[in-house]
Amino acid sequence: MMKFYDASYLRQQWSGSKVFRRVLIVSVIYFVLRLLLQVMLLAGSLYEGETEDGFYPADLQIYLDAAEHLANGEHLYLQGSLERLEEHYPYAPPFALAFRPFLWISPNATAFLHTALHVVAYALLYLWWDRIFTHLKLDRARALLAWTLPVWIVFSPFWGDLNYLNIYIPMALLGTLFLEAVIRERLGWSVLWLAIILQIKPHWAFAAAVPLLLGHYRFFLRLLGWTAVAYVATAGATLLIVGPEYGWDQYGEYVRFLGRLRNDFPWRGTDDGFLGYNHSITQIVVYILGTSAATLRLATVVKLLLLIPLVVVAIRYLRRPGLHAGLEAERLGVEWAFVLYLGAFIWLDMVWETSLGIAIFVYLLAVLDGRQARRWVWIVFLPYALLDLWQMLSYLALGDAGLIDDAYVATDPSIYLPMIMFVILLFYGLLLRRLWQAAEVTAPAPEPRVETAGQQAR
Repeated sequence: MMKFYDASYLRQQWSGSKVFRRVLIVSVIYFVLRLLLQVMLLAGSLYEGETEDGFYPADLQIYLDAAEHLANGEHLYLQGSLERLEEHYPYAPPFALAFRPFLWISPNATAFLHTALHVVAYALLYLWWDRIFTHLKLDRARALLAWTLPVWIVFSPFWGDLNYLNIYIPMALLGTLFLEAVIRERLGWSVLWLAIILQIKPHWAFAAAVPLLLGHYRFFLRLLGWTAVAYVATAGATLLIVGPEYGWDQYGEYVRFLGRLRNDFPWRGTDDGFLGYNHSITQIVVYILGTSAATLRLATVVKLLLLIPLVVVAIRYLRRPGLHAGLEAERLGVEWAFVLYLGAFIWLDMVWETSLGIAIFVYLLAVLDGRQARRWVWIVFLPYALLDLWQMLSYLALGDAGLIDDAYVATDPSIYLPMIMFVILLFYGLLLRRLWQAAEVTAPAPEPRVETAGQQAR
């Protein structure tokens, strides 16, 4: 039976590299101080009762408000067009229902409990990728997972998620659990994780297409069938709990809300002075060319052009089903899941983070052969990973004078450049190239020479 976590690679890095020891110690100190600051700010805000204008996590408040609206039989979704559309509840009714128990405890306890849950979810995300790499016999990836632990500790999307208590990190964990279940063809677990994902962020269902692309049609059809049953059962249970008429109306409002989200979203333009934190293709195009029906159509064209290579590679696999089997197929399944995840984020109109990017970062460092390609992975990803550290240092140096509209750090490069999309497009291109090349191989490739984790990463 496979151990849940084997720390041997971490011990090797610790004993074999003085630089690694120093960097890890510094990152752990940062983690402790940063988490302590988070808890102190949260405690101070709650103590002063500033749950509206203070530090109380904004996204958690949205979820709790939705649960209260559901309990009172009120509208869950935006009625009419408002400027702060991103502050409105965007998920299916069962997700709001799941938050109703938190209304029975104090806001203080709820906020601290969710903070702890996010930390645990992030730790599990790291451990679960070690578990996946172990199953796939990717020893280099496991070594690099240990070697990049300091990057995981300071990873900006984790800290950003902790600030607002959104569900980006829990979704990354759910997506990882689903991916593992799919590549190992564990139907029960696959259906469970997929049914949960579809209630929250359906675009995180990317791994559902992996069996189809690998020619595992029977598992794919069973997965779709049983997930449909689970989804209908969940919707039916929700209607019974909240009332059929009210529940049905909310499902209708949910669909209408998503349908008009793009037209009502408060897009940023050059008049706003900077791009902001939404780094989607649509926001980039609109920021440069202005908001209009024509520019929104142009953004769609740009997204379609970027996704054409993905379609071409997918067709190539669909025309040659069963080309890969066993462990080789499972490894390809991980790459397909990664590239489908990135493709989904290219298509989305709101891209605030790429939480699963940290796992893709480690994987690419482990499997890419060219040193130049690995160097570009570092160049593009590391600045994004260190954004929280930069924001904190900037705020400590400049204080409130370094803030714009109390929401943006003036020295933050990510409000001027679409750094998240840079990461997505680079990883997307590298993975597509690997998948294209893998489709040409009919026999297992020879094992590359063994390098140390530091050599592989450079």
